[in-house]
Amino acid sequence: MKILPLCLALIAAAPVALHAQSQQEMNAEAAESFKKADKELNEVYAKVLANLDEEAKENLKKAQRAWVAWRDAEAAFRADAEARGGSMWPLIHEGVRGQLTKERVKSLKELLLKEE
Repeated sequence: MKILPLCLALIAAAPVALHAQSQQEMNAEAAESFKKADKELNEVYAKVLANLDEEAKENLKKAQRAWVAWRDAEAAFRADAEARGGSMWPLIHEGVRGQLTKERVKSLKELLLKEE
């Protein structure tokens, strides 16, 4: 049962993992991939906020704070379920955070398209 989530996390991190040689390198590359996704998220989030009225801005800010807390908790849960105390924990954790962040970017971009 544990193997499916692990496979999904590794597939999500596959573009990263294919280039790295050691676990430490894979962990670092997964962290860098997450940072790039998070940067894009912040850029898209700012664009969406700029197009909203004050009430909608407050609602999005509340939703975003809740989403970030959920994303980080979900990533910690999945990493713990698959690799508690192991060297793969950071790879799974950052891979899940990166994948969920990319999904959130896509969702926010859809809002931008609707506003155009």
